Amino acid sequence: MMFSSDKETDLEVNMDPMIDCVFLLIIFFLVTTSFIKQEQNLSINLPTTGPEINKPPSAPIVVNVRQLAGGNAYYHVNNEKVSLPSLAIHLRQAKIRDTDQAVMIRGDKNVKWDQVAAVMASCSTAGINKVSASVEKKDE
Repeated sequence: MMFSSDKETDLEVNMDPMIDCVFLLIIFFLVTTSFIKQEQNLSINLPTTGPEINKPPSAPIVVNVRQLAGGNAYYHVNNEKVSLPSLAIHLRQAKIRDTDQAVMIRGDKNVKWDQVAAVMASCSTAGINKVSASVEKKDE
């Protein structure tokens, strides 16, 4: 037995809630939009600053001191192997570029203290006063 209905049901999608949401979004974006063009058209005489302009501090120069087989040391700056005299030249040039230059010394634990002190002396002759040493924290 087959049932048939004389009434056909039409499916409708109610668009009213979606239209309401779209209008609310449009109003929200209009209210939260800032109009920068209006602020730029104002003619204002801005004050000037003096010669003192605070610039961000430069990154410290990292000097790695490593041990060679014969008890000598070699120095690495910016992934370049340098000798002690060329290190002093490099430090003087860095001091000329930035008067507030800092140096961080990373000495291998097998390196003699004299070799680390030689880097400190090079910093001193270059006029660099901000010298620090890096150590590894021991986990207990």
